Amino acid sequence: MRITHIFTALRASPMTSVPPSAPSRWFRFNLWVHRWASLAATVPFLVLCLTGTVLIFHEEIDALLGVVPTSQTPTQARLAECMETLARELPDQRVLSVGLDPQNHPGVMLAVVGPPEDTGFDRARLVYLDLGTARLLGNQEPGKSFTGMVLELHANWFLGPAGELIGALIALLVLASLFSSVVIYKPFMRKVTYGAVRKNRGARVFQLDLHNFIGAIILGWALVVSVTGLALGLGKVAFGLWQYTDLATLRQDFAHEAPVDYRNPPAKVTEAIAAVEAVAKPGFHVTSVLYPGTEFTTPRHYGVLLNGSTGLDAKLLDVKVVDAQTGKIVRDMKLPPYLQALYVAEPLHFGDYGGLPLKILWSLCNLLTLFITANGAWLFFDKRRVRKLHPAMEWSEA
Repeated sequence: MRITHIFTALRASPMTSVPPSAPSRWFRFNLWVHRWASLAATVPFLVLCLTGTVLIFHEEIDALLGVVPTSQTPTQARLAECMETLARELPDQRVLSVGLDPQNHPGVMLAVVGPPEDTGFDRARLVYLDLGTARLLGNQEPGKSFTGMVLELHANWFLGPAGELIGALIALLVLASLFSSVVIYKPFMRKVTYGAVRKNRGARVFQLDLHNFIGAIILGWALVVSVTGLALGLGKVAFGLWQYTDLATLRQDFAHEAPVDYRNPPAKVTEAIAAVEAVAKPGFHVTSVLYPGTEFTTPRHYGVLLNGSTGLDAKLLDVKVVDAQTGKIVRDMKLPPYLQALYVAEPLHFGDYGGLPLKILWSLCNLLTLFITANGAWLFFDKRRVRKLHPAMEWSEA
């Protein structure tokens, strides 16, 4: 009888009423976190994966759709004449900022304009000018293009700042799911060789093996994208903190100086750019100039932003404060590390560091994440179905 009992136990299937060794409390806690954090994030995360895949190729899509005008006259820049064109063509608008991006938009100046009374960028629109001819190329509201609408959905669910906080919460849930998955996968690895996909154990075990294997492959990528997504979701909070600390201090330091006419500053934007480029570090160039009187500047000063040309310098910001009355640099402003990290996070989040090969890799990881998110939900609901059919049995997924 003893031998019979031993052989019966050895032949027992994974679905059996014989209780397995009890998992630790720590394991059960992480299993609970993984299950419910994943389920709570499933639908929004599927949307984020789909929209994120589109946004990885936003530049290529915009070029295909002709959203961003291009210059056909790459000659000497006529920035001063471009500003005159803006004043002539859009007399009822104020300039909030101008941008120069020779890498992505050679020969084109991007101006952000808005109603005269606005200090923020919520109602702003982009205007494109040919730097070689000072001719207006076109204008658009950032959220009206196809990729613009996809970005609004991805970044804030069409809910503004509140939507960004929702995105940060989703990122936290995904991070909780990822970290807990490491804990619950460790005991699984003791029983099954890494990468093994058991095809002869039924659909559920096959799907579980795929879930674990693919999840292990993309874990590092998913952590990077989730951490950067969390940072971007807290972007408004970070800028708000900077406005109440560093920017408030800057404004207080120059509170005794009279503000300038922000629509027609005495020192033109070309003077501010020339002053900054004269002292810029080698390889750095001006990419944006924020006008006086915006939510990110003082009533008297330009904020001039510089980027490097290569490597990490191309993703970091150097900021100079220029007096719009005299055209002189009055401060070299150091952005706090959390804002620099935020600025670096966006291209990393969308795979915009290594050209087309990295974009393809990012999109493949996105598609794999789509699969394990959907298949994880299927595993959960299928397990509940099995328990209803066999309430006396306990399921072992190893």
